[in-house]
Amino acid sequence: MAKLGNAATAIKPKGSVKAKVIGGVVVGVIALIILFNIFNFANTDTNRIGLHYGGGIIEDKKFKSIIPPGSTNSLIGPGDTVYTYPIDQRSYIIGGDGADTDSGDEVTVVSKDNVRLGVRVQVYFTLNRDKDVIKSFHERIGLKTEAYEERGWNTMLQSYFRPQIDRALAAVATNYGWAELYNNEAKKSQFQSAAAKEFTRLLPAAVGGDYFCGPGYNGNNDCGELSFTVQKPMPLDKGIIDGLEAKQRAELAKATQEQKNQQVNVELQSVKQQVAMLGAQGYLLKTAIESGKIQFMVIPQNGNVSIPVPTTTQSGQPNQEPSTPPAR
Repeated sequence: MAKLGNAATAIKPKGSVKAKVIGGVVVGVIALIILFNIFNFANTDTNRIGLHYGGGIIEDKKFKSIIPPGSTNSLIGPGDTVYTYPIDQRSYIIGGDGADTDSGDEVTVVSKDNVRLGVRVQVYFTLNRDKDVIKSFHERIGLKTEAYEERGWNTMLQSYFRPQIDRALAAVATNYGWAELYNNEAKKSQFQSAAAKEFTRLLPAAVGGDYFCGPGYNGNNDCGELSFTVQKPMPLDKGIIDGLEAKQRAELAKATQEQKNQQVNVELQSVKQQVAMLGAQGYLLKTAIESGKIQFMVIPQNGNVSIPVPTTTQSGQPNQEPSTPPAR
């Protein structure tokens, strides 16, 4: 009996082994789930930079590190968050095709001579990726507007770029007459340069720092100035343009008539000089000869010349047969 008991004890059911394997797999999966909840992994696209902030149970929500562009599976702590921002060239365009606003949108300014003008603007820039600067941008601007998301980025541009563009153009436009801005390229270039300078002064003051660099900035070179261009300012009252064009046509016609008058005066002075030199009859004779009304021939001395003399034929038509006059 003892032997039988020992034999029975030695035999182990096959199902128990299978249950242990399944149990081990379940435990492993649970361990992995717990592990992935304890440790997070961050990825960034090649055109975006990440800002790593703590957010665990036992630590403050504060800045930890920069996640470089193009990073894959960067280990971060449990509950941490990574906010990403674009580092490639960006634009803010007011009006026209590809605008960040309505295509018909324009900045309205008033010229020195009190004409309301519509101006379309293009600004090109990049985000300053210096660690301290971009951290300040995120905490002052990015969190408030959610600029780390595409919609929030557009909200940030509308909230901070647009007002300063409006202010810059309005301040500068009062130094120019509307016609200067409309059809004088030199004045328009001065207007654009002055507006760009004013905008680059206003924007850092409004956002609280030099958060934006020129389009050529790559993170290793100088920040540079933003690219700021304006299209031709257009009067909002189209009748003003029609009036200007009518005035220009009248001035062109006047200039053409004055040129003709000058030409007539020159010809008149020439006639007076010839009359003074040749006399009135001499001048008339010269004019008749030049116009072909009087023909003459130079006959060589002691020479024979055949001159056609009209004769009348039986039909009554003149005959053009030449006759030879007697020698002289």
